Amino acid sequence: MQNQTDRSGYGKCPVCFGSGWELYKKIVYGYSDKPVLYAKACSYCSQKRREFDVTGTPREFYEAQYTQFNFGIYSNADMSRLKKICDSMVKDYKTWEAEGKGLYLWSREPGSGKTFLACSIAKTVMMNNDAQMRFVTEPDYLASVQEGYKRERGLSDPSEVYRTCRLLVLDDVGTQKEGDWMQQEMFRLINSRTNNRLVTIYTSNNSPDTLKLNPRTVNRIEKNSIVLHMPEESIRRKQAREEQNRFASKILR
Repeated sequence: MQNQTDRSGYGKCPVCFGSGWELYKKIVYGYSDKPVLYAKACSYCSQKRREFDVTGTPREFYEAQYTQFNFGIYSNADMSRLKKICDSMVKDYKTWEAEGKGLYLWSREPGSGKTFLACSIAKTVMMNNDAQMRFVTEPDYLASVQEGYKRERGLSDPSEVYRTCRLLVLDDVGTQKEGDWMQQEMFRLINSRTNNRLVTIYTSNNSPDTLKLNPRTVNRIEKNSIVLHMPEESIRRKQAREEQNRFASKILR
């Protein structure tokens, strides 16, 4: 069993420290008059997993942890600055939160790892800081706003949580030209979070200056986030090739 006093690394549960087991003692009458050490599945981790499942995070990233992200997988990119900034957000989140600062991760290349990186940071921050976190794509957020308008008076607005949660991953931002109503709603979301110093991690296929959003909205994004250009390299395609090569080697033995 993993030593529960080892607190090295981050993203570890404060109860089981990543072991998955919660230790406790009890006296077993007829066996010993001294408490015996037992282990049970960690109740804290189990609860956090249930909470995380309702954050809206894509299923493939449910178990994402920051320590799982491999910055060295990119072939021709110096990731040192990008990694230092991401490390800081995970380790010193309260400093970021006090300033209301987040990240803007972008690259034109699909599959470059920006959504995985955003989710792995957010999930680790959520676990370490007991922070309410949500994930939503821009189209899904706008759909939730429409759903709120359709509801009867007195019912909760499903889009409100995205404007008020401590940490939001807003995925696939500003890639399509929206109508006036949609532009207004995106401004309302981002302006509200900026004014209340709520942390947002954006991902996009566009640099901020080419976003198909109202200039006022872009201004808020640039104000509340550090812009990081991810390498223009498809990690998804690279991993797929490696998987196919491993399988081919297996069957050609």
